[in-house]
Amino acid sequence: MDKAQILFESYNMAVEESYNKIFMSNKSHELLNIEDERIRQLLDEGLVNWANTPIAGIGGVSPIDYCENVTDLEQLIELFKLAAKLCDSDIPEPLLNKLQTFNAQAVEQLMSLASNNELLSDEDEQIIPLMAIRTIGKWKSVSSLEPLIKLLFNISEENEIVIEEILNAMIQMGQSAANRIIEILDESSNIGNLEEYLLDTLVKIGITVKDRESYDLIYKTIKATFNKMRNKLFGAICLGNFGDGRAIQVLRGFVEKNKNTIDYETFLEVKSSIHRLGGSMEDINIRF
Repeated sequence: MDKAQILFESYNMAVEESYNKIFMSNKSHELLNIEDERIRQLLDEGLVNWANTPIAGIGGVSPIDYCENVTDLEQLIELFKLAAKLCDSDIPEPLLNKLQTFNAQAVEQLMSLASNNELLSDEDEQIIPLMAIRTIGKWKSVSSLEPLIKLLFNISEENEIVIEEILNAMIQMGQSAANRIIEILDESSNIGNLEEYLLDTLVKIGITVKDRESYDLIYKTIKATFNKMRNKLFGAICLGNFGDGRAIQVLRGFVEKNKNTIDYETFLEVKSSIHRLGGSMEDINIRF
């Protein structure tokens, strides 16, 4: 086993030990009350300790020092690819931190991995572009936004795991991604599956936006997309999830205009969203 493999195996052991400590130090009923953020914090503490502890198998240096001593970008990318395949949890932070020092060059290399068709179509290798996309999102690399959108529209819709990773990366990019999604949805006359994915992503970004002008623009886009999309059931879910009470009248108006054609499932979802928004449909009578 070479040093890189030893490094990543030790990382996996550190992750496992951290989880074991969490479960062993809490009774079974207490585990149910531990928040995900607390678990993440305890895991991070264990990995910080791992990153700073010398390991005999890699020359008696710490993982941080090992990664710092790698000065060639191509070699770092090879380590990244190996880590993607060997590491159980995520790419180790010491490797990501060193890789990030190469700035735009590193992003370009990761985007190349993310869009590599051979890797994307190989079940054993697909984890490499997935982790590349995840890293791009973690770094909030806005320069990768357009390439990611291009990848989203070029990849097979059946490849849901890659689509989900792209959307998660866009969520982490925040307002920049929201602005681009708004442009796409405003220009789209046909709201298909990918546009629905983007609408859901816009909702998830929008609920975190603090700027009122940006928030209102996002709401306006969600409402406009609902009005022109065929899948009103999904649109109603999105309006309900966004949580803006102005959508109550939009949803009620849709039901009132389509009393004779609305299907039962869509009706129930619209009703549920209206209730979640604080409204009511008790005065609207429809027989199915």
